[in-house]
Amino acid sequence: MKISLVLPDMLKSFYDENWEEVSGHLQSPVEQSRGRYQLEDVFHSIYKGDYHLWVVFSEEDTNIVAAAVTGFTDYPRKRMLTCHFLGGSRMDEWVEDMDEIFERWARDHGAKGIELTGRKGWGKALDKLGWKQSFFVTEKNYE
Repeated sequence: MKISLVLPDMLKSFYDENWEEVSGHLQSPVEQSRGRYQLEDVFHSIYKGDYHLWVVFSEEDTNIVAAAVTGFTDYPRKRMLTCHFLGGSRMDEWVEDMDEIFERWARDHGAKGIELTGRKGWGKALDKLGWKQSFFVTEKNYE
């Protein structure tokens, strides 16, 4: 598997050629935001440079098998790389490499760690890589 950051100057051509495939991987995680985001919001944040788009390519056929969206969160006393959305298939083939790439990206940009919001199932996959669940998010909405 090959993991690539889509650089801002490549975003327009990448969007035209690959957004449908990428959005297929991000649709479910975006829906889990419970109305906070739609796919166009995510793309707009990537386009503005607030978020980063990462894609995982199969080296056999160059299909996109996963996509991730990250951004930096600056807390009063700590900077973190936040993985906002992550979705795809064949995770066992790329999750360790992505963890290493994200850690290097985070450190290179002054972040002190990586955080991920998502479904509880990610805990099982990330525990073996040294991640520890510190809390989970639950909510009550009034409509």
